[in-house]
Amino acid sequence: MKLLYLSPDYGIPVLGYKGAAVHVRSMVAALGRAGHQVVLISPMATASGWDTPEPLAAKFVHLPASDELLACIDTVEAYGELLATDTSLAKDLRRILYDRHLATHLLRRYTRLPPDCIYTRAALHSLAPVALSKATGRPLVVELNAPLAEEHATYRGGGADELAARAEQRLLREADAVLVVSRLLAEHAYRCGVAEERVHVVPNAVDPDLFHPAPRSQQLRAHLGVGDGPVLGFVGGLRQWHGVECLPDLLQRLITHFPGVQLVVVGEGPLHAPLQLRFAELDLHERVVFTGALSHRDIAAVIREFDVALAPYPQLEHDFYFSPLKLFEYMACGAAVVAADVGQISAIVQHGKNGLLYRAGDLDGLVDCCQRLLFDPSFQDRLGAMATHTILTQYTWDGNAGRVTEIIEGLR
Repeated sequence: MKLLYLSPDYGIPVLGYKGAAVHVRSMVAALGRAGHQVVLISPMATASGWDTPEPLAAKFVHLPASDELLACIDTVEAYGELLATDTSLAKDLRRILYDRHLATHLLRRYTRLPPDCIYTRAALHSLAPVALSKATGRPLVVELNAPLAEEHATYRGGGADELAARAEQRLLREADAVLVVSRLLAEHAYRCGVAEERVHVVPNAVDPDLFHPAPRSQQLRAHLGVGDGPVLGFVGGLRQWHGVECLPDLLQRLITHFPGVQLVVVGEGPLHAPLQLRFAELDLHERVVFTGALSHRDIAAVIREFDVALAPYPQLEHDFYFSPLKLFEYMACGAAVVAADVGQISAIVQHGKNGLLYRAGDLDGLVDCCQRLLFDPSFQDRLGAMATHTILTQYTWDGNAGRVTEIIEGLR
């Protein structure tokens, strides 16, 4: 089949390092391996001109905003600066105007020779995929990774929250199939008016060619600057909802029994500087390595150096609707996982069998789980082996592509 894959979100540089970009590229590659001809359209390639683009196994159409659109946005931003007001109006305007720009491009380019299916990653204020589906009569598959409007209103907010909610509801209702990454997101889709039979739960996954067990590397440890002591590891965005604020106190508590323990943090985000400051205050800065953002191809080797891989999500004020990519990648590499007992994590990690769970936000519980693993390396190995089996038999991108193909074939 000819599949048109749309990722219209400016926050996802599809050739960059963010987890959402990894998801996009991984699904595109898996659909290609399944025999489909895929074209990916996105306004963002990389987050900055300094980033090296990640490889993409498909034709990529980079469709940024027009100069006229950007001029309108600049005007609104300048107006906000005159009033010394922090507003998201300019970003909302960019999303709305870009959606119309994308719709014009899609209708001009794909009406006469349409794809067999339109696959879009849901984005705020994105209705262009609906316009193309209606114009061509081709099925529309929407991938939903979060309750977008609710999340935006909770963490960022702005004057167009109601418009964003209405646009999301319409996009989901007009879709022939809605793919959600967790059961809680399925409930959100139902509340938006989508019939149950059109909603399919397709969690995140891994590429087994990249993420699998392998021997550890003394050369890599030397490059990272870690010694022979046990290593805790975290991979992901350094943001509040990932629970990384607990890492300094966790490390301080563990030093009592494990004087050589170290921590490797892979990723970037707004909490990077506050974390560094807190580690310094506790005189732990020499025990911590911040790698920054790494190429997705390099992350698996780092994970294999972890004695304990952490997913320390806090107790959030809203449902835990995520499908944490780090969890799948940790487990595929055979790492011993300690994770908060929330949302989809609770369905994938079986406590004491393929990982350890603790109550979200409970530092004592997190410390106890880590100590249990660090005291017993053979237990680490048993959990890691079962974790690998769980992921590589149930959660691969090729498996997801197979499910998506079946769904699309049913629509056609």
